[in-house]
Amino acid sequence: MPKVVIILGIGAFINAVGNSFVWPLNSLFMHDVLGKTLTEAGLVIALQSALALSGQFLSGYLADKIGARRLMLWRLVLASLTVGLIGVFPVWSVYVPAIIFLGLTQALIFVPLNALISILWPAGERRGFNYLYVAVNAGVAIGTALGGLVAQYSFRLVFLSNAVTFLLYLVVVLYGIPKDVQPGQDRVETKFNWHGIVSDFGFKTLVSLCLGIFFVWTAYIQMTTILPIVMTNRGFSLASYSVLWTINGACIVLLQPLVSWAIRVWVYTFPRQFLVGSGLMVGAFVILLRISAYQGYVVSIILLTLGEMLILPAVPTVAARLAPPGREGLYQGAVAGMASGGRMMGPLLGGALFDRGGGSATWYLAVGFLLGAMMVFLLYRSHENILARQINIGA
Repeated sequence: MPKVVIILGIGAFINAVGNSFVWPLNSLFMHDVLGKTLTEAGLVIALQSALALSGQFLSGYLADKIGARRLMLWRLVLASLTVGLIGVFPVWSVYVPAIIFLGLTQALIFVPLNALISILWPAGERRGFNYLYVAVNAGVAIGTALGGLVAQYSFRLVFLSNAVTFLLYLVVVLYGIPKDVQPGQDRVETKFNWHGIVSDFGFKTLVSLCLGIFFVWTAYIQMTTILPIVMTNRGFSLASYSVLWTINGACIVLLQPLVSWAIRVWVYTFPRQFLVGSGLMVGAFVILLRISAYQGYVVSIILLTLGEMLILPAVPTVAARLAPPGREGLYQGAVAGMASGGRMMGPLLGGALFDRGGGSATWYLAVGFLLGAMMVFLLYRSHENILARQINIGA
């Protein structure tokens, strides 16, 4: 693994620790501290994700035009100032525009980061994206554990801590990533030749991938926006909810050998990974419909984690294979943008359903979207197979 890729992972870890202080607690902060309804909270998060959605596509374009490193530096400065402002003035009139703008700054980090991984270590393919994924989720495990404890003392300190981590990440990028980033010399031929993308089935392959990840995130986001409210309403502490995300991050790190084995001997194609992963996520929400004991939440988060481990690192890997040289940022922006679209629609729909029908209505919504994702991934499989035959390389 190139040294610069290792440095990128360290920076992503620091970023994830700081972000995990905030994102699991946004709905709870608006509902319990600022006194807003979950419909209002869902609308704010949806607006944040809407700006992130446009930012994902924009960041892909900018990463190709001005350079991923420069884009990341600007983003980290803006993110630190934005979240720091909330920490200094934790009131509704400041929180709403700042947290929405934070969505844009967040969009300007992961697309160039994924683009850099594909440029600097193209031969790594899934290994590079999986390393980044593990680094991020190790940060999530630590950040969520600390965030819940800090929030019980002061929500203001939660936001200020996040601002500090952005500054630390800025230092890592500034001194750890060279200004003249050059593509790796070990670039391999992509599985899907870029000429196939302009064909009808090449376009359908990319669209079906994007639509599938949109459905997955529409369901997944309910675990961060609705679940904390459900649990606190049932008498569970804020720390007990945060521990679930600590379990999530720990499983992603510790269960890597198990998932890698499963990919080698069983779910060895991307379509199969997407389908099995979506099925595991369905199981996670079905458990939430049936069980209210804390052990049920633990089992649910483990199933959700196994599902995401099969899906989330694979999506940027496929996008990198599809992308022609010089268009890495654009293709990463396409899949990341649709993921943001799911994170936009999920809180809006989930919050409205919760206010009218409680947690069960939201869990049914999540199951419905995941079943929809499975249908789309079946289409993706057929499009991928046809595309592979078109360019005569084998599926």
